[in-house]
Amino acid sequence: MKFLGSDKLKKLVRFAVDTDEQTSGDRLTLTVLDVLQIAGEGRIARDTGEEDLARRIRRPARKAAGDQAGHWDLVQGPYWVTYNESVRIPDDCALILQPHHAVMVNGLWHPTLVVRDWSEMTGILLMVGARGVRLVEGAPLSTGHMVAAT
Repeated sequence: MKFLGSDKLKKLVRFAVDTDEQTSGDRLTLTVLDVLQIAGEGRIARDTGEEDLARRIRRPARKAAGDQAGHWDLVQGPYWVTYNESVRIPDDCALILQPHHAVMVNGLWHPTLVVRDWSEMTGILLMVGARGVRLVEGAPLSTGHMVAAT
């Protein structure tokens, strides 16, 4: 198992806010594009394939006068967050995504994922703790490591 370095990562990332800053060593930082609040009940039935997704309510980013980036004031609960970036994952690689340090120290959490096909990444489940958080557009959300099988 081998981690890809920043030179190779830069070639695989699109739509990054700052490619040089977001690729350091063997680490890639992915940032917040949009936030949807998960509300209501979902339904998953046994053996029937029936699924009713919980409602997702778009939360528009608020911008104060003179602010370049908007923000969301999030209360405790689950949110669906999308990334600014997209990542091309080579056939012999996998992308391991973990919560960014800034996310964890502020009482937020998302699962660690192993991604083989970016087209299946529609976003990530973000859990906000009791303190809540002000999440700014373009803020770091996840740290990724690209792992090559060889």
